[in-house]
Amino acid sequence: MEVALTWNLVLLSTFILLFAYNFLLGQNATIKLILSIYIAILTADGLAGILKQFVFDVSPGFQILLGENENVIFSWIRILLFLIAIIIFVVKSGFHVLLDKHDHWAMRLGIHSVFSILSAILFISTILIYMSGNSFVEGMVHAQEITIYKESLLAKILIDYYQFWFSLPAIAFLTTSFLFEPENKT
Repeated sequence: MEVALTWNLVLLSTFILLFAYNFLLGQNATIKLILSIYIAILTADGLAGILKQFVFDVSPGFQILLGENENVIFSWIRILLFLIAIIIFVVKSGFHVLLDKHDHWAMRLGIHSVFSILSAILFISTILIYMSGNSFVEGMVHAQEITIYKESLLAKILIDYYQFWFSLPAIAFLTTSFLFEPENKT
């Protein structure tokens, strides 16, 4: 049996690895990772924007050096800043997540699975947005130009509906907050 390597297969394999990793982390660490991804997105976009506006755009030397590769260079800058920010926020952040455990094991498994799926989707779609030369803050301009967008239905769905994938974990946080009632300690 021969399996052709396609972008859909690569994205699906990456999703499965990230899902498994999130599942191994545990529910509290997965939620902390999602929150770290949110903060890292804004950090990477903000810092890349500052670098572009106040360093690269005002310097003729950088403009000559960048040439026609400005989009590609800023894509890699955003990806690098995004990954560094996630690592720093997960390892050294000042916040900790501690959820009450739901009584039933199936509910705990279901909720953890949902958060693991959402974390993997959010991470992959963010990387795809940055690879396409776009910024979450600045909006979508160049997504249709990259090869993976043209060749992969999964990449197209992740990029086209990025705002949905971005807001879905927050909606899940709100929804599951109704499932965990704080204990009355009298």
